[in-house]
Amino acid sequence: MKNKLNQVLIIAVLCCFTTILYAQTDTADVQENKNKEDTIINGKNLKIVLKEKEVIQKTADGKDTITKRLESLEIIASGENDEAQEKDIVKDFEVLKGPAFIETKWNNFHIGLNNLLNSNGKLETETGFEEISISSANSVHLQWDIVTQAMNLYRGNVRLIYGIGIEYNNYRFQNNITLNADSAMLRVVEDGIDYDKNKLATQHLNVPLLLNFKLSPKGTKDDVYISAGANFGYLIGSHQKQVWKDNGKNKSKTKDDYNLEQFRIGYEVQFGYKNIVLYGKYFPNSMFKTNQGPDLRTVSAGILIGKV
Repeated sequence: MKNKLNQVLIIAVLCCFTTILYAQTDTADVQENKNKEDTIINGKNLKIVLKEKEVIQKTADGKDTITKRLESLEIIASGENDEAQEKDIVKDFEVLKGPAFIETKWNNFHIGLNNLLNSNGKLETETGFEEISISSANSVHLQWDIVTQAMNLYRGNVRLIYGIGIEYNNYRFQNNITLNADSAMLRVVEDGIDYDKNKLATQHLNVPLLLNFKLSPKGTKDDVYISAGANFGYLIGSHQKQVWKDNGKNKSKTKDDYNLEQFRIGYEVQFGYKNIVLYGKYFPNSMFKTNQGPDLRTVSAGILIGKV
């Protein structure tokens, strides 16, 4: 109880410290300086000393006046609980100060895995495109968040998260297939080549828009939080890459849009503890244009290193 009272007194004194004004004269010659100390609080474990300087001045009419100038405010903590008390004082000042309105973080990274859902919401390929089945264990999702910002909406407990980044998605095919480029309707051709690596790769400009809720109990660190909202993407590149061995290592990389949708809108949810964040994304519309490819939705999940 005493420690808490001491903290309140410290906060009150420091707040007053920023608004204290002392009398000033219009015109004067400095005659003498005197240092003075006033002990405001002198307790068992806490002492606050106000240090000021008295300046004796002579005004235009020849009279002496005294002007007090504040020099410093010294806080002295002693006793076995001084370390804990100082931590409590710092915490109380952080509460008074309040969280920053805008917080900025550079270079966060996501790493996870991709999968595809058909129009029935199953982890299966669409009818008529059975050849396009992927290996989810080898279909990697990578995302580079170039810059992310958090806007404080309510006492730092509710924030708006937004930013911009680049998202890389790989979809590793299980079968030896080739996607025909520049075709009105996506065509899939089965090859006689045994590929060591065969994948469709896409790159999107990524813009998240999430609401962030801090779930940590009051008075504790912001260790636990959840974010949920929308994710906007713009296709900036796509290609099929194939690697196989035939009298040496061979590679093929064919760039094409493969009738992929240019824009996409999906959902994202994040659950974080300290600097470790689990995320999941789901895009409810097909990754291919209507009637120009299979009706397949994308889903990804993984871990994000870093937070705002």
